Amino acid sequence: MNTSENFIRYSLRNRLFVLAGATFFLCALVILLFFPLLNLTLEGLQNRTINSMQAAAEVEATTISRLLVLEFSSLKGLLKVTPASNTETDQWIKDLLWEKVTFNEIIEGVELIQGQKDAEGRHLTYLFYRREAPELKPMPGPQKIMKSFQGLEKDLINSITTQQRVDNTIQESVNRGPKAEGEMLLRYMPVHVLLADEGAVFWGVAKIGIDTNRMRQLLLIQSQEQTNIRWNIWVEMILSLFISGVLAMSLIYFWVRHITEPLRTLSMVTGALQGAKPEDFDLWLENLKRVDAQGQAEVVVIQKVLERLGTAVPKLGQRLIDGEARACLGKVIARGLPVFQARQAQLQALEQELGHGEATGPAHQTLTLVRARIDMVFDDLSHLWSDPKDQWDRIDVTPGLQRAWRLATIGLPAEVTQHQEFAPLPPVWGSEAKLTLAGLYLLAFAVDLVPPAGELGIKVETSPAGGVRLTVWVSGNPRSDAECQGWLNPFGDPGRIQGSLGPALAAAIASQHRGSLTVAPRESGGAVFSLELPPLAASQEPHEPVI
Repeated sequence: MNTSENFIRYSLRNRLFVLAGATFFLCALVILLFFPLLNLTLEGLQNRTINSMQAAAEVEATTISRLLVLEFSSLKGLLKVTPASNTETDQWIKDLLWEKVTFNEIIEGVELIQGQKDAEGRHLTYLFYRREAPELKPMPGPQKIMKSFQGLEKDLINSITTQQRVDNTIQESVNRGPKAEGEMLLRYMPVHVLLADEGAVFWGVAKIGIDTNRMRQLLLIQSQEQTNIRWNIWVEMILSLFISGVLAMSLIYFWVRHITEPLRTLSMVTGALQGAKPEDFDLWLENLKRVDAQGQAEVVVIQKVLERLGTAVPKLGQRLIDGEARACLGKVIARGLPVFQARQAQLQALEQELGHGEATGPAHQTLTLVRARIDMVFDDLSHLWSDPKDQWDRIDVTPGLQRAWRLATIGLPAEVTQHQEFAPLPPVWGSEAKLTLAGLYLLAFAVDLVPPAGELGIKVETSPAGGVRLTVWVSGNPRSDAECQGWLNPFGDPGRIQGSLGPALAAAIASQHRGSLTVAPRESGGAVFSLELPPLAASQEPHEPVI
């Protein structure tokens, strides 16, 4: 749960503002409903206008096409044209196309397509277009070519040639009315040449392009005017609502701000605890005591309860740390107790065996070795269990980490492979007892993760920055990044601690020494803990408490 986001969303002040704003906007919504109704009316008017203009353009195109076809029917020379080179008759036809296309503002282009086609399916075609669009190259004038047609247009030409009339179904498929800007409205008409003795003789097809620019201009003007009307009405409505909203909210704002100021201040001070560092806790408690309740009973009660909690939290935190340290040592002792008892029994047996013998020989060496191991365990425990005061100095962390390694690995099964590597280290500034305890926390946690016949390792070396780097790794099941980060933050759901506090406390001790602790999955399975401490010059500063 995002506490900061919920604080902003659910604060009393914001709720009052939202309530006032919702009331205003509910009234404004009723007024704004007028705009969609106006928009529907204007859109209906525009659709009816477009439909009527399109119908008029269709009728006009058909009328112009028929008149032009009647004029072509008087060209008796059409019956004499052939695919051969240009003749006087061809020039006569091209001059007529030039006249009709060039000197007519409505006609965009004409194609005269002979109904007969050659063996390759091509038709003799006279064509000419104005091509006034700036993105198109100008056409060099009327041309006489052999042209092939494809798709629906081919079917339409064949239909006109066969039936000597226009198939409306195919024509609508080829030309669906007014085209996009820069295109034409096309009409296909059969051409019959009128002869005195034979009557109307079918020659071919007239493909006539009608300019739709005028209709586009009218539609553009109408659309712009309707847009202007919408914008003018919209601006007037928004302006009136804005003025009334400012007046309404300004009256509510100061009243809400006044009555919620104590609660807002208390919530800000309380929220600051979430990101406060341990050394800032006393300052936070002092700020909490300075909150002015202004006589509001609810604020006074919350303030007193928070003060009691603020006084108790450091004490509880320190007890939690002490308890975790003792629990960790207790777990280590419990794991190593069978080994310690076995060594004690071995020591007693050797002492009885050598009670009346000479103080030399292999048995005596074994006795000395067992006594040294037992004494080392007691010595290691005494350094950690004595709970020394907070003493900071230039220290060598190697002896303390070696003690932690020896204590953590007591009682491990023989099948677990152990790796240790201690290199010469530079001195660091810190508390030897706390850094040793941080190493023991990590090692004890890693021991709990190691599987049967697994591997456990420790490596202590100089970091690239000149400080100290402690690496603890353990084999086992593959771990995810989220699981590894969860070990550093065991406080999951409120009121419930997930897992051990060891890695989190080790990270706190590292941070106290101006260092850091990272946890990452191991490629072959398991996890890697890496604790780094800064060089001596960078860390010799006042230290922070763990809690």
